[in-house]
Amino acid sequence: MDLQDLSQWMKERNLKGHWEHSEWSQTVKPYLWKGKDIFEALNQAGELITTGEAGRRTIQMRNPGLAAGMTNTVHISVQLVKPGEIAAAHRHTAAAIRFIVKGTPNAYTIVEGERFPMFEGDFITTPNWTWHDHFNGSTEPVMWLDGLDVRLVTHFGAMIQENFKKDQQPIERPDNFSSKIFGHARPTWINNSFQAPPYRYPWEETNASLQALKECAGDPFDGVLLEYSNPHTGGPTLPTFSCRVQLLRPNEKTRTHPHTSTTVYYAFRGRGMTRVSANEINWDKTDIFVVPSWQWHAHENTSRDDAILFSITDQPASEALGLYREEAEGY
Repeated sequence: MDLQDLSQWMKERNLKGHWEHSEWSQTVKPYLWKGKDIFEALNQAGELITTGEAGRRTIQMRNPGLAAGMTNTVHISVQLVKPGEIAAAHRHTAAAIRFIVKGTPNAYTIVEGERFPMFEGDFITTPNWTWHDHFNGSTEPVMWLDGLDVRLVTHFGAMIQENFKKDQQPIERPDNFSSKIFGHARPTWINNSFQAPPYRYPWEETNASLQALKECAGDPFDGVLLEYSNPHTGGPTLPTFSCRVQLLRPNEKTRTHPHTSTTVYYAFRGRGMTRVSANEINWDKTDIFVVPSWQWHAHENTSRDDAILFSITDQPASEALGLYREEAEGY
């Protein structure tokens, strides 16, 4: 038996020698998904399939460098719930967030018995293993970004999902319960069992913070960058990933840097360009793009108006594993 014979013998038994070099995993590529294509597909799906048939009527992003999924950790899709529809209650070990791109009065996501309204720009968390369903009681469709750590959870073999006994869970908490419990003054007799609670961050408050900080120097790599902090711990949004919103002022160009975390962006306002290594990603409102881990990148607002990007990063998971690194141009 020679080395080639040994290799074939091992292959038949699902074994491999370390000297037979191959890629450990597929590579996430920088990529742009055009908003007009995403929402065209979503609107067409709205005419062809119901939420009852689909479970969740969502359009998922697929990275051309992967066999499946958008990245190796975080996942984004865009969901549509039409007037009168219910996306039935369930829970899963993957954590999730909602960033509302088209809101309307009387549209709600219900998490652990609390009703959260959904207006444009609002951000709502659904921590792992919390019951949640969605209802649109208005006359207009509602759409949002779903962000989940499902790829990471699946990698650990921990993805579990369970359906509720009815389409909708009962409303057991008053409106604004979480904001009162986890606000700046907290009741001493309530014991929180969540690592991160269900929570709504209204757009008017987020935007007020962005505008108030607009005249500051900001982050040299990201402009005016804000993180949606966990109201219980003050840390990242969720244990495995965090969400941020950033404002790039007219014609602003950031410095270049890489870091060992993958970030997915949604262009909420304005237009611009993000350079990722040798790639130029020209984005416009409603576009979605990904910056893979350890890629030199910088942002530029190419317009005379403010540009606002919403983003999801797996930095908390990278930090928890002791893997996070960052460099800066010129250092």
